[in-house]
Amino acid sequence: MRLASSLPALALLAALTQPCPAQTPPCSGPQRECLLSEALANTNDIDQIRDKQMALAAIASAQALSNAFEPAKATARAIKDPYIQNETLVIIAELEAKAGNIKNALATARSIDDQREQSAAMAALQTVAIKQAKAGDIAGAIQSTNEMEDYTARLEAQAAIALTQAEAGDMAGAMTTVSKMKSSYWLPQAKAENSMRFSETAVDDYWYYQALVMISGVHARKGDIAAAIETARAIQDVAARSKAMATAAVVQAENKDIAGAMATASTIEAAYGDIGALIAVSIAQARTGQLAPGLELARNIESAYGDVTALIAIAGLQAEQGDAKAGLTIAQSIRNFQGNLQALKLISMAQARNKDFASALETAKSISDLRVRADALETIAVQQVKAGDHSAALATAQLIDNPYRRSDAEVDIALTRSQMGDLEGGLKIARSLSTKLGQSLALTKIAQSLP
Repeated sequence: MRLASSLPALALLAALTQPCPAQTPPCSGPQRECLLSEALANTNDIDQIRDKQMALAAIASAQALSNAFEPAKATARAIKDPYIQNETLVIIAELEAKAGNIKNALATARSIDDQREQSAAMAALQTVAIKQAKAGDIAGAIQSTNEMEDYTARLEAQAAIALTQAEAGDMAGAMTTVSKMKSSYWLPQAKAENSMRFSETAVDDYWYYQALVMISGVHARKGDIAAAIETARAIQDVAARSKAMATAAVVQAENKDIAGAMATASTIEAAYGDIGALIAVSIAQARTGQLAPGLELARNIESAYGDVTALIAIAGLQAEQGDAKAGLTIAQSIRNFQGNLQALKLISMAQARNKDFASALETAKSISDLRVRADALETIAVQQVKAGDHSAALATAQLIDNPYRRSDAEVDIALTRSQMGDLEGGLKIARSLSTKLGQSLALTKIAQSLP
């Protein structure tokens, strides 16, 4: 390691050998509230506007998770960037709804000042409606979606409600919700609202079909492949029907029913519609000890479709199973440049999880893309903390070139140490990070993780 690159790590390690900063504000309340207050106080010393708003958004979300909704809204309102503020308010509205405060959640959603078609206000209303549906208030959920001015956003929300009903086991109710999406009840309003953007035939179809795809998928995930396929076959749109069949095949492959998955995939009509199913089969074969056929199928997918997803996954899987050398051989055979990098990332992560940190670091350093390398290094650092080597973890974080990604890794180190049972050690790291943004985010995440 070059001396220049080691200096930040040495400085941070030296700081950690000193007592906790004397300026840590005294607090007699619950520890979670104290840490969030400390994180909020730290934002006053953040000079970069973007960094300050990132910290405030994280703190507001953590406050809402603690059911401190009014302080959360006050923190969100202090965010100057309207996009970040609106997205934070969406999270707060969702958590209010989750806590059963539907009236307040709707008020929060309605307060969002966002006039875009795909607006945060629409997203918040959809989120609240889904929470209402999960609580069993389907009529209230539909009523909430009717507040959406954009017709397609409304249909998307109603499709999500149907999915919620299906996941709760109310298949009949889900199908009733879907049937209303297709009926003439909606069409006149659709024509009026969307005449400049959609044709009469297109406006009423997409989310109706997607809802049926979702319901078919629920059948499959619940183990009823026959019902999934029956629902899929009844879908009139070829693309949606193919998507539903592919979903069923993927679930079959994940459940190790290779023959069934291949049979289902063979019935898919849309061009390239079977690619997801074939990828799932290839990975399932490799995972269940059928490496040769799985690898052969992965190479056939690469040749026919130009897709290397299966090869990437199998390379990582080989390393995960302890044969990193075989994984590296597969990675080197991937002709797609980005695919090769992603495979190396998975291998490095697997080596770290297997506690072969020297090899994990060597593999990570061979990744030429700095963003992909940062992903691998962050995982290595977290695994080093889990193995008890905190100083090595901090040194690994310093290998990340991008200062924001490096800060993310340091925050994860502090959080992981706290979650491993060493709360004081985690807080010591959090308060010793080199930036106020890092300190605020680390304190916020630790607070959020507390019971």
